[in-house]
Amino acid sequence: MRTLVLNDDWGNWKFGDTDAVMTFTPKTDDKTPSYDGNVLTFKIAQANGLKSGDYVASAPGHVATNSQDVELDTSDLAQLEPDTYAVELWITNGVTKKTQVYPSESYCFFTIDQNTMGVTDISNISNKTLQAVYADLLQKVNAFKQGAAGKDGVTPKLIAGNITKLAPDAQPTFLLTPLPNDPNTYRIDLGLPSGPKGDKGDSVKGEKGDPGEDGVTPHIDKATGDWFVGSLDTMVKAQGPAGEVPDMSQFVKVDALNQQLTTINTAIKSRVTSDQLQAVADANAQTLSKLNSLIDSLSSSSDSTPTSSSQPTSTSASAPTSASQPPSASTSTPTSASQPASASASTSTSQANG
Repeated sequence: MRTLVLNDDWGNWKFGDTDAVMTFTPKTDDKTPSYDGNVLTFKIAQANGLKSGDYVASAPGHVATNSQDVELDTSDLAQLEPDTYAVELWITNGVTKKTQVYPSESYCFFTIDQNTMGVTDISNISNKTLQAVYADLLQKVNAFKQGAAGKDGVTPKLIAGNITKLAPDAQPTFLLTPLPNDPNTYRIDLGLPSGPKGDKGDSVKGEKGDPGEDGVTPHIDKATGDWFVGSLDTMVKAQGPAGEVPDMSQFVKVDALNQQLTTINTAIKSRVTSDQLQAVADANAQTLSKLNSLIDSLSSSSDSTPTSSSQPTSTSASAPTSASQPPSASTSTPTSASQPASASASTSTSQANG
């Protein structure tokens, strides 16, 4: 919530006092609002009890030295007559143009009291009062001296701002804001109440017109090839100009394309199929099976050969041999199961002696 509190020291001041300063303290949820780049304006209306009456004046606000309060100079309110007034503080953002109004509820009030120069009954003005007024006037006239001509002022520049549409029963608003980058240029923002809604008008429908005549169907003239509307030659060709013959060198020739297709088809036909790979795998499996069977057969034959356990075969090796007979002959002679190993041993001994 926004609040606005007036320092009671200057809640009242005399009419004609242009050297007084009223100090206001605005807060937003108990926090001081930002004043940087914003326009501070006091809006003043006549007070009707604790309510606001007619809008009467606006005056600029000035940031106090404590950077928290906002001051209103009574010199900016010299046109107001003695009375009680309601006041609001409007803080307008210089960039977004959005306005914060303080306080959120009700108003602040100040009173301008009548000074001793006030005359309440004009039909019964005392002689002393007239003499005092005349003396003051004569004193000011005698003190008046014509000074040197001043410099020409700068004519302010006014530009159109925003026009806000208000409710029909709202009071019109007027805001004159100096531009931040050009203090001599002022933007005028207006708030205008909309007028009352008018009555709905009668809808008028005219009579149906007569059917129009058939138009002329365009046709193509065979001699010129132009579009004709009746007998009027539009000079527009019905058929466009012939296009340029394309450069066939930029495209693939049929012979080259056929050659590439033949190469691709040959490669496809010569590739190994999955059936062929499966046949090779089956043949290898059969060969491997035969080898395994042969190995098993050899292993069984070696294990089934009988040997004599009573006499070792090395006996023939210890017998002496003749120089004319190789020693390997006796060792290569197989031994029969029906013939003992000693018989072979004696045979080889007799051969050696003879």
